[in-house]
Amino acid sequence: MKEPTIEELTTEAMQLLPMGIEELYMILGSQLLVSAKPTRLAGIMTYLSAARKAKEAKELYTDLPATPSASDWNEGLETIHNELLQDAARFLGEVKEDLRKGLCNEDIFTLSEKIDSSSMQIVVMVISAVLKMPPQLENISATLAAILYKIGMREFCR
Repeated sequence: MKEPTIEELTTEAMQLLPMGIEELYMILGSQLLVSAKPTRLAGIMTYLSAARKAKEAKELYTDLPATPSASDWNEGLETIHNELLQDAARFLGEVKEDLRKGLCNEDIFTLSEKIDSSSMQIVVMVISAVLKMPPQLENISATLAAILYKIGMREFCR
């Protein structure tokens, strides 16, 4: 796996900006699955695979019962959705003070008021430096930058 460049991370963060805050938290939660217990990830993937396979089976053989019901599938997807949001919120809570130390100053506030690739690049670099992420996890810096831009840097720092 190739280590992302700061330019690639900046491009990724800029592409994430149009998304809603909930989607950004879902992305962050998904990225954090890399550090989850393998069985948790296996459970999620098996569940999603089963949903896809049940749909395919029903398409191939229409006499098959439609069980589990759509509400059963929705309940499972809702559980996965909520857990990813909680993972993201928990992670942001864990790194919040470190991020505040690196980002909560007037220079960053002024910089973050402009939404362009130059200012985003600086924010991504600061986040990456503050969190000291291993190269394999630096993509999280891009997602965090998009979240912080979406929240508003001054708001985050209050």
